[in-house]
Amino acid sequence: MRVIRHPEVPQELEAAALWYDERQPGLGGDFLGEYQATLSRILNEPERWRTIRGDNRKLNFHRFPYAIVYSVQADALYVKAVMHLHRRPFYWKDRD
Repeated sequence: MRVIRHPEVPQELEAAALWYDERQPGLGGDFLGEYQATLSRILNEPERWRTIRGDNRKLNFHRFPYAIVYSVQADALYVKAVMHLHRRPFYWKDRD
């Protein structure tokens, strides 16, 4: 299954990784690794994770207060956001 990311997702990842690296060197890399691990879990079972707001789904990271918000569309997984769990919920709701 191919992965399509909303254009703002790379910026969200970079901002969060930089924030963590400023707190502790190397923690930003850990954050990006957790993103990859969470994305792999989604790709293994895309329909498994809970739905939110229509056909959108999310899966929380294990170690960080973030989640990947995504939808499954035909042969693709569309990543809509890398959302902080305690700030501005549903800011991504208008992303197609």
